[in-house]
Amino acid sequence: MAAETRTGDVITIGIDFGTTNSASYSGIAWASSRNPTSIEVVGDWKTVLDHSSDAQKVPTQLCYSSDRDTSWGYSIPAGEDTLKWFKLLILDEEDIPTDIANSSQLQHTRKLLETMKKDPVDAIGCFLRYIWNHAISCIARSIGRELLQKSRFHVVLTIPAVWPPYTRQRMMQAVRASGILNPRDCGNTTVRFISEPEAAALSTMWDVSDTSTVKAGDTMVICDAGGGTVDLISYVIESTHPFVVKECVGGYGELCGGVFLDEEFLKLIRDKVTPGSWSSVGIAELGKFLNDEWEYAIKPQFSNQKQTWQVGLPESCSGPTPGRNLKRRKTIDLSSDEIFSVYNPIISKIENLVRSQINAVQKKLQKSPNYIVLVGGFGRSPYLLTRLDTNLGVKVLQSQEDKPWTAICRGAVICGITGHSPPPSLGVEIGARIAGRSYGGIDKHPISARGASCIREVLVRGEDMLTKKRVRCRFSRLYSGCIGEIQDRIFACSESAPPEVWKPSDGPLCVIRWTRDIDIESLPTYTNPLGKNPSQA
Repeated sequence: MAAETRTGDVITIGIDFGTTNSASYSGIAWASSRNPTSIEVVGDWKTVLDHSSDAQKVPTQLCYSSDRDTSWGYSIPAGEDTLKWFKLLILDEEDIPTDIANSSQLQHTRKLLETMKKDPVDAIGCFLRYIWNHAISCIARSIGRELLQKSRFHVVLTIPAVWPPYTRQRMMQAVRASGILNPRDCGNTTVRFISEPEAAALSTMWDVSDTSTVKAGDTMVICDAGGGTVDLISYVIESTHPFVVKECVGGYGELCGGVFLDEEFLKLIRDKVTPGSWSSVGIAELGKFLNDEWEYAIKPQFSNQKQTWQVGLPESCSGPTPGRNLKRRKTIDLSSDEIFSVYNPIISKIENLVRSQINAVQKKLQKSPNYIVLVGGFGRSPYLLTRLDTNLGVKVLQSQEDKPWTAICRGAVICGITGHSPPPSLGVEIGARIAGRSYGGIDKHPISARGASCIREVLVRGEDMLTKKRVRCRFSRLYSGCIGEIQDRIFACSESAPPEVWKPSDGPLCVIRWTRDIDIESLPTYTNPLGKNPSQA
């Protein structure tokens, strides 16, 4: 007998849209309001590669074709000209890091989009449409199409923490183009955004909330080691029942993720084989080689153990030069020292980043953090765990299997659920955040000693923002006649020390306009230095 559908059934869907590199992956997780503590991760991807169908994330890539349907993710045929990195093009050129802006991959993607007469929002909307439709099909198989059709959707989409505010508007355009917001009989679909580090932190806190050693007052450094970037953020645990945390040190990151490890591995292989032979390896062979011999072979196992790693070369590669570990001309042996040379430059950068975050926690709290928690695709690395645990003097936690890789999409679901009266068993709450930018408005009050174009800060970067308490600031205007439309420009600044004076070249974050009938006679008056008495609103 079919289960009776309750009033107000909701499915919360978290989307981690991979961003910054050629090895970028996207993931989707979901939970039903009938069982919110059971968060499922979407898999069962259509694929042309081995080991990929049951993966819990899918490559963020598209392949447009004039003679067949658009292919995406793992289903792109080998050797096709693939569109990657397209989400980065949602940024204005001046906001794209120089090394990425100059990369051949990003330039190639830009040219492909121009050739196809599409803009980045089109490509993002297209990819979102495919992964969304796939996710909905998977959810329908899990809970039944009847319950699916009667459940409202609450979608939480993750974005990089450092992206400018305008990117949210463009992402929302892509969401509309994807069909996610299409009308449904059961009610409107809602969409909200959350930063990737915060989503990772939420899932991490949930994963460790039942750890007996975690207690109020403990501090955690979350290290989100992804494909392109490694982001860090720290939290203090305020209570464990319910589980409430407070942001301690603001997040930051660098480009030192897993894709750079892949590049170092390819350099090693090219140096080992016969000079010039690697040039005959095509795109399809290269993809299969990295998938079979690196991504699902050495990479998930390496922990600097003493071992010889046998690597099968692509068919079109003639093999190593004679005398250099030749094995039937189609395999080569790599020592642990050689694999270490691939890892060491990248791991050293990550180690320095984490050490900087630890120092920032020590400076603020006068004590070291209790834990470092690894999440993200690269966060699954056994060697990264060993290296940090050995050298930093702080206990390192690393969830097993795919939990670190799916932390962001699972955290997005937790964010959506906790925003809608979470059950006590799911209570993971961020009690306070640190402002990542400064915000203010133009101070026009005539008694201002700083002048008419001075910024009056409402919130300064680095200040605590309580989740349950709004930031308020009183502004006043002086009027000697009728009060018409009132408008205020709000400015935002990412600099550590916000400027005091506004320059006309600085565009506002937004403009607030409002009109209200006000009896000017009812307002208090102010006597200015000239002896006049304007009304003060």
